[in-house]
Amino acid sequence: MSTKFNVIKYDGNLSKVIMSAPKEKPITIILNDENLVTLMGTPKNLNELAVGFLYSEGFINGVKGIKAISSDEKSGTVRVEVDSVLRKPKNKIFTSGFGKGITFSNPLKEGNLKVVGCSKSFSANKIISLMGKFLRSTEIHRSTGGVHCSALCSENDIFSIQEDIGRHNTIDKVLGYMLLNNVPAEDKMVFTTGRISSEMLNKLVKMGIPVAASRSTPTDISIEVGKKFGVSVIGYVRAGKMYVYTHPKRIGMDKNG
Repeated sequence: MSTKFNVIKYDGNLSKVIMSAPKEKPITIILNDENLVTLMGTPKNLNELAVGFLYSEGFINGVKGIKAISSDEKSGTVRVEVDSVLRKPKNKIFTSGFGKGITFSNPLKEGNLKVVGCSKSFSANKIISLMGKFLRSTEIHRSTGGVHCSALCSENDIFSIQEDIGRHNTIDKVLGYMLLNNVPAEDKMVFTTGRISSEMLNKLVKMGIPVAASRSTPTDISIEVGKKFGVSVIGYVRAGKMYVYTHPKRIGMDKNG
């Protein structure tokens, strides 16, 4: 989802070229006829974005209570009607994400998270290989370079790739995809192109995802969150190597792993 522009290229010479830029739009989530929040994002997969955001921020506890959901990419609105809202929107926190991402939870004071339990081992070599496949499979990222991407993966396959100008939005879209399609979390990983922040990792903990991997770096607080809540946090998955910051026993790192 991008827009083309006529631009001037300079490389020692001048020439006119056509370049693509990712779309950016205010996305308003309307919960039970009240404007809850407006996020700057890419107007694509808005149902997944809204459901993932509402779940990860504690406004709903799943999809069973959703009575209706509809979205309009042109106007940038998502309407969600639920049986009951579990929390009141207060203490809004602007995150470290591009486009002023928003969370209603303090990652250092979140008391409702449970330790992620997972007895499965994930192959390091397969993670490295799958990261390459993920990056080759992105659409807007490959054409413009101006968006973040996250993917829901098993050890052997990619289930969903979500792209957005906001890192946090891509995570919410992945979680929304899981909820809307009833995808179990215990044997899944989430890959992302951007850094892993504490707010992003909190969302994965809430969903029960045991592995978070990035081609970039995790932040120090996200490492602490991963250590505390049982998530294997992996950074710099590129060029045939990776760095496992937390719970390395879950990652098979022998020569054949």
